[in-house]
Amino acid sequence: MPSVNAKEIQFLKLFNGKVQYLVPMWQRRYRWGEPEIRRLLDDMLAIADAENQARPHYGGIVITVRERTGVMTMHRVVDGQQRLTTVSMLLARVAEILDSDGKCEDLTAEVIRLDLLTNPKRQEKERRKLRLQDGDEEEYRRIIERDHPGAGNGAVAKAWRYLRRNVSSANVEPLINGLHRLYVIAVGLEDRADPQQIFESLNATGKPLTEGEKVKNWLLMGLSEEIQNALNDEHWLNIEKALDARRHADRIDIFLRDMIRWRTGKLAAEGTYDEFRRWAIREGRDNAKGRPELCSELGHLARLYGKITGTTGQHQDKRIEGSLQHLRVMGINAHRPFTLRLLWDLSPDGGANSTVDQTAKALAAVSSWITRIWLADRSVTNLPNAFAELAHSRVPDREQDRAWFWTRRIANIRNEHTSVPSDEEVCKGVRLTSKYGGRDTRATKAVLCAINEDDSWGEAPPFDGLTVEHIMPQTLSESWREHLGEEADKLHEQYLHRLGNLTLCGPRWGSAMSNHSFEKKKEIYRKSSVMMTRQLAELPTWDEDAIKRRADELAEKALRLWPWPSGL
Repeated sequence: MPSVNAKEIQFLKLFNGKVQYLVPMWQRRYRWGEPEIRRLLDDMLAIADAENQARPHYGGIVITVRERTGVMTMHRVVDGQQRLTTVSMLLARVAEILDSDGKCEDLTAEVIRLDLLTNPKRQEKERRKLRLQDGDEEEYRRIIERDHPGAGNGAVAKAWRYLRRNVSSANVEPLINGLHRLYVIAVGLEDRADPQQIFESLNATGKPLTEGEKVKNWLLMGLSEEIQNALNDEHWLNIEKALDARRHADRIDIFLRDMIRWRTGKLAAEGTYDEFRRWAIREGRDNAKGRPELCSELGHLARLYGKITGTTGQHQDKRIEGSLQHLRVMGINAHRPFTLRLLWDLSPDGGANSTVDQTAKALAAVSSWITRIWLADRSVTNLPNAFAELAHSRVPDREQDRAWFWTRRIANIRNEHTSVPSDEEVCKGVRLTSKYGGRDTRATKAVLCAINEDDSWGEAPPFDGLTVEHIMPQTLSESWREHLGEEADKLHEQYLHRLGNLTLCGPRWGSAMSNHSFEKKKEIYRKSSVMMTRQLAELPTWDEDAIKRRADELAEKALRLWPWPSGL
């Protein structure tokens, strides 16, 4: 059994002597924001103000794996990174204040910088008593070495800027008093210990680990530092870049969730990490060779997933990109496990010998399937299961036309919620159902933009500059009541949010149209850059019959844009 040494210790004494705390590559990055830092400061101030000044305050557990390197003791941090980093930056801020205000209790700026934050006269790699990872390390180095501290947009730089705003000569003395009375339970594991299970169950006093952080931990932990650094630099950082995850950490969780849905064919009953780990073990990838290969594979898949989300730019094939873009703006993302499978099959690493033409046709079928389900006013809540099962399907080796194979598989789905709607169901949905409000507004805009682009022969205005406009307005004016007649309120309630009563307008005209009369709106419509809106200016009136006729026209265009092969 490896030895474990647990002891109660004053937090500041963790930095005594020639020590260094290293945050390994498999660890999460620094993630504390203003709420967590505020809580720490409030705790320190509360401790300083406590009636019983002899009573210590416990700030949780710090768990490290110790290894000696000559006179230096290295501690690889398993748990406690957030507190170690924040307290270190707090000390740096205190030192900055004491530069001009002198000494407070036993602390001076020199004591803090030379005894608590650095190991003087050590080489660069060992100089700072805390070393973070990747971009965190550079931002932290700038703070400790006073080299443009606070530069950068990462969590460390933001934390430093928050500390500078909230720690001043007015409160530095009670904060120092609180720091002196802050204790932790320091748990030191020998180098032979495996910290995996401990790591997964910790962080009760901080932010919970994301599923992506757990996966990264599992992939890198136990490998040599050299291999960890290589895998992190060559693959994991590329995953974060491909998914734009530095600003949106949850994107890695979503990517891994969709990847494991494809690989297992089911929605995770537990967290993504648990399913991922079990899958990797079943596939024999839980070893020193398999995990580096898996890191490389995840890096490639993340780049493909970035094509789906748009974070790695557009796909080079215009047909594929057209379908991906429509699915993106629809906001219905259940297809992503299957779409990732299609793009993987197309790539050399996928080894499926799929062609660009087959992939483009398969994605067009997916686009039609999802759009028709939405137009037919079916719930999309059952689609994740359908796409997970579809993504996991095996294509027979003898199959030559993969696009036709996938289209047949989709057509053979007989579930009343997820089967492909007929033309009649689509037309009925367009005519009779509300298509505005909540997530429907986004999908409505996507459908109307696609129809407008088809009508405009490539001259349509950009998607982002358009909004959905109600022709019969959301609030009836007296002129509109006269226009609609005795049943104005009934017609308004019945047709207001139906597709036939909705069009597109640019930002220039949105608020200007408001609840103007139809005649006044027509004057504005004539100047619109949106073809389908400009056409409305030619109509003599806008009433129940006009809304029905337009709904029929939109349904006909929708069936042309999102067709489904007859006989399937």
